[in-house]
Amino acid sequence: MDNTADENLLESSSNGVFEIPGEPAIVINGLPPLSSGDDILIPCSVTSAEPQMLTGFGEWLEGREVQKLFGEQLFNGKVIEFDKEMGWYRVVYEDGDFEDLTWGELQEVLLPLDITIPLKTLAMKVIKKRQKSVHKSEKTSGRKGNNGASSSKGM
Repeated sequence: MDNTADENLLESSSNGVFEIPGEPAIVINGLPPLSSGDDILIPCSVTSAEPQMLTGFGEWLEGREVQKLFGEQLFNGKVIEFDKEMGWYRVVYEDGDFEDLTWGELQEVLLPLDITIPLKTLAMKVIKKRQKSVHKSEKTSGRKGNNGASSSKGM
């Protein structure tokens, strides 16, 4: 019976599309080598145990309230900044201390979102913050250009 399955796989190899028995996937233009052993381990290509979060949504969590247990005391804090390069969230606590948390760590201490605030209000807050940072970067680059232009006129 095993020979029949092997023959079917070999016959379909000329077509270039293969269906592997017991698997939901279809292999196109390639077939993994057949082995006689049933205990085949396929290496996993996962590079990190922690799931990666899209950095585009990190700033949406700025301003969110957190509560974390240090020792035997709960401290309230707030997410004040998201570092896109590192993927860290800066949390400042009520006693003035701060720490940088990963998404997984932040998830554990985030307080539920206030559902009385409309989603549109939250979206506008993020959009305005983005616009401010764009205008700020344009002003700093614009000043450099103006200084260069005025110095060339003076000569």
